[in-house]
Amino acid sequence: MGIQYRFQQGKVLVNARNFLGYDKDEEGHLIINPTEAEIVKRIFREYLEGASCMKIARGLERDGIRTARGNPRWHDSTVRKILENEKYMGDALLQKTYTIDFLNKKRGKNNGVLPQYYIEDDHEAIIPKDIFMRVQEEMARRSSERDMNGRRQGFSANHAFSHMVTCECCGEHFRRLHWNNRGKKTIVWRCTTRLHDKEKCRARTVSETLLQDAFLDAVNEMLGDSQVYLKRLKENLETAIHLTNPDSAEALAARMSALQQELIDRTSRRENYDDLAEEILHLREVQAQTVMDDAAKTEHKKRIRELRAFIRSQPHGITEFDETLVKHLVERVTVFGDYLVFRLKSGVEVVVEK
Repeated sequence: MGIQYRFQQGKVLVNARNFLGYDKDEEGHLIINPTEAEIVKRIFREYLEGASCMKIARGLERDGIRTARGNPRWHDSTVRKILENEKYMGDALLQKTYTIDFLNKKRGKNNGVLPQYYIEDDHEAIIPKDIFMRVQEEMARRSSERDMNGRRQGFSANHAFSHMVTCECCGEHFRRLHWNNRGKKTIVWRCTTRLHDKEKCRARTVSETLLQDAFLDAVNEMLGDSQVYLKRLKENLETAIHLTNPDSAEALAARMSALQQELIDRTSRRENYDDLAEEILHLREVQAQTVMDDAAKTEHKKRIRELRAFIRSQPHGITEFDETLVKHLVERVTVFGDYLVFRLKSGVEVVVEK
């Protein structure tokens, strides 16, 4: 009861000894641990660069970095929990768990059994809100990927074009394969549908060398016709700015604050608060989606500005394939019969005949 009352008052209770990135001061407030905060930033950065939770975990182990509990072994679930923890953006969702059995001290996830309290800007953030929301959006996107039979697809980020190359015929992703044709070894990309049933999809097989050359051609076309692409990027930027709605997030935050205060008042008066709890849960979903939408728009504008800066900074064409540049610029590559379409994260599309 004492813990619940402190939650109602907006007091955050966290065991900082097992919380990577934060310590506690003498008054019990969360303060950033600079060394551990860099590890948290690395995890968020690598995820947005395309790495899977498992790949991030293996990298941390390889570099001798320990978990918050001092364990040298990292699990993908540990990385995922860090990526999902709202406390890294300075907020706090209270009463995520509750005691099911007081005698055995058994705790369970709170799925609406008890009210939850969301505190915004409770402490100094390690991860900016827009980056945190970009990660949530990327996690949702990866989780929603399904194959032609509706089965969830695994996410791999081991290669530059992983999870990027799609089929114009059926919409499925291409997979990276090692071919050995009469002793000649090559790496190719092939549509997942065609791998299982050649009658359902006739998409061509694309060599990795062709993909790399096509990317170089796409970038060099932008650089060679820079004025046209800079104009297009300017138009995209103006459209993105026009779509931004700065009032919606503030209105939702004000309503959420009022509902939480009313919930505290009703709880103290021992009145029923089921209707308030339901509205708060719904409003939290809407609020999260609004912030993600705003974050997506912010990210879109950032990508446009980055591509404009990249085009302006390159006096000559590029001659060497750069895997990092692919991950930074490209959102999707669609394979057609005799050409490829590179869709960049800035919204620009470049057609390359290959």
